[in-house]
Amino acid sequence: MKTTLNTEIHMNKHAFHWTTESELLQGQGYAIDEWFEKYAQTGTLTTSDSLKCAYAKVCLPGNTQSIVISAGRGESYVKYKEIIYDLAQAGFDIYTMDHRGQGLSQRSSENRMQGHVENFDQYVTDLLQFVDEQVLPQCADPLLLCHSMGSTIGALALLKRPQLFKRVVFSAPMFGLLVPVPLWFAHTMMFIGMTASRLIAKPMYFIGQGDYEPELFAYNKLMQSQVRYERFRQSQQQYVETQLGGVTYHWVNAANQALEILGERSGQIIAPVLCLNAQKDTVVDNQLQFALIQKMPNAQWLSIENARHEILFEQDEMRHQALNAIHTFFKPNINE
Repeated sequence: MKTTLNTEIHMNKHAFHWTTESELLQGQGYAIDEWFEKYAQTGTLTTSDSLKCAYAKVCLPGNTQSIVISAGRGESYVKYKEIIYDLAQAGFDIYTMDHRGQGLSQRSSENRMQGHVENFDQYVTDLLQFVDEQVLPQCADPLLLCHSMGSTIGALALLKRPQLFKRVVFSAPMFGLLVPVPLWFAHTMMFIGMTASRLIAKPMYFIGQGDYEPELFAYNKLMQSQVRYERFRQSQQQYVETQLGGVTYHWVNAANQALEILGERSGQIIAPVLCLNAQKDTVVDNQLQFALIQKMPNAQWLSIENARHEILFEQDEMRHQALNAIHTFFKPNINE
């Protein structure tokens, strides 16, 4: 298995111009927002269990490939406008849906601040329905770009439909959770929390979790680009319904079950895979990530030096390295 794409990246003679932090500071962000309002088609999908999930798609004349984006926990397509813009300009149609319980989609808990789900299979079923209804009628062989929790969902979808996506990129995938306390304590708290949730018949925040609170850039662990971080926070103020707090005991339990499945069956993911690793990630477990990727028979692993968890929102040098790798991987014949 390859563990780097550096050689292929250097061979790419058609590196695309990606939006820069300097351009954002000079007003390009407003131009991207206006472009999105003009070209994005938005709508709502009704899931098999009657939840409403918001989606957006951008299809431009001349684009020949389609990317489905499976975003991370707590994210919405409104956060991804710069990414959607850059990839659309590079020749890709973009399709993305806010996962149930977050973004502009209907919540899964009476407390709309709670990041909650009963089982990750619900996420997977939603994603597959979205692809079947909105993507496949336009594109027979879509590509898949996943971030963090969206990678867990995307990987589980690949186990159900191995041939659905032509190529897959996992960005800082959540293939292992970082546990800040001893495992015995975590297991004890999970047992107590799940028991209490069942007794009161409603979800409870996991220990240490709570409602949404804005965090100053200086204290964030997600990215080192201040202009992109401020755009993210501004979008949460503009679209207040996207604000989301911490996760519930049910979410943690569901995530553990999903990761156990991937640990056992990741070798069955046969699609070509590129994993973008954030070297300085403090959100997901990089060692477990690498171990799981090694089991996939057609996978490559590229570590983005000094990057934090939000690789696609990082400072230009790191973000552009990641986007160049994605572009090369999704357009493998570009150098021929």
